[in-house]
This record gives sequence, structure tokens and C-alpha cells, in this order.
Amino acid sequence: MTSKISELGFTTIRSYSTDCGVFENVVPECQKHGLKVIYGIFLEAGGKGTFSQHAEDQLNAIKDKAPKDSVAMVIVGNECMSNNNCQPAELASYIDHVRNVLRGAGFPQDIAITTTETVGTWEQKGAALCDHIDVFAVQVQPYFTQSISPDHAGDFAAEQLEQAAKVCPGPASKGKFISEIGWPSAGSANGKAVAGVSEQKTAMQKIQEKVGAKACLFSYQNDEWKPPGVFNVEQNFGILKALF
Repeated sequence: MTSKISELGFTTIRSYSTDCGVFENVVPECQKHGLKVIYGIFLEAGGKGTFSQHAEDQLNAIKDKAPKDSVAMVIVGNECMSNNNCQPAELASYIDHVRNVLRGAGFPQDIAITTTETVGTWEQKGAALCDHIDVFAVQVQPYFTQSISPDHAGDFAAEQLEQAAKVCPGPASKGKFISEIGWPSAGSANGKAVAGVSEQKTAMQKIQEKVGAKACLFSYQNDEWKPPGVFNVEQNFGILKALF
């Protein structure tokens, strides 16, 4: 998998958490092929949020197991505020904690520590985080806006990135990224947003043209473990075939 990702010209992969063999399998393969890793600390409900043992176990895994030259970025939480699993102040405090722990362990001072949310959540709740993140990251999924057809996915992504980044201009001036973006290859239509193989190929081409250097493409292969979701698309975001 990592050799194919490298062959396609990608430089970095994103891991949402530290489970599922990240350090046993993924990181060694990335190092073989010169790929950096965006490490994630996944925060959830049910006592698995900020400062929980669940969070600290992931932080300690990064601290103890991540090669210091492998880290492209650390994303603390993934739509944690959107899912009402984190409050802004506590997330801000935990981001600072993660930075302090990793720097104290000798990780490079310039590794960016941040979080990621949807555009709407950044606009509603994100201002409290601006003094605590090093760079700006946002989740953009054009398919879920029914007025966006595949050929407009790239323009939409670029517009959404700029719109969201206005919330935190300081961190955004140091770097602004889309931490997740894709298009489904199967499922129901959402207005002009049609899921399909050819539609996915068109959308991903447009996305790469407009924001390719700033975006994590989602995802390498289909996630059949997920429930299908409201439009029956959640399992169908694997983009490998669309990249050829």
C-alpha cells in the first residue's frame, strides 16, 4: 500500500489514531518509502475525551514509538466539537498539553499541533482555539453539499478552505490544510452531488488541481467496516482507482 502511495507522488499519510497497527505496520512501511505521517489522537464520548486515559494512551504511544523524523503534524481530535464530544476550552487546553509533552520528549519544535473540524463548527466554536493551534486544518466533503456537482468539487474545496481559515488568521498564515476530502464511488445522489465511479474520478481530479498540495485525500480504500450512512456512501470513499 505505502509503495503505491509513494509511486503516485504522495508525501504524507494521515492516521486518525494510534490503534490498528499504526506503529507495528504502517510507520515502518512509511519510513521505507519516505512517507511522513500525520499522527492523530482520536477523542470520543463515554470517558474517552480530553485528558482521558484513552487520549493519554495515544499521546504516550506517539511519544514513545513515533520516530522523531516521521512526524508531519499531530491532529488532536477529529470533529470532536462537531460531535459534541469536546468543549472548546478543554480541547484548547489538551492541545497545549500534547505540544508540551511532545516537545518535552525531544520532538522538533516546529512540528505543528492542531485539531480539525468542519467549516460550520470552526465558524461557530473555533475562535477559542486560535491561540492554541499551530496551523489551521478543516474537513471538507463536497459531496454532502447537494448543489455541488463533481466538476465543481475543487472550486468548492478551495472556497471552503479560505472561508474557514478566516476564523484563525494567525495559524492559517503559517499553514492551512484540508485534513479530509473525497468523493464516493457508489451510493445515492445528493442533489447535484452524484456518487459514482466516473463522478469520483472527475471530482478527485478537480480537487487535486485546486487544493492537492494542501489536502489529505480520503481515503486510500473503501471502509467496509462502516455503516452505510444516510446516502449509502460511507463505505465507498476509497479513491485508489480514481487516481489513475
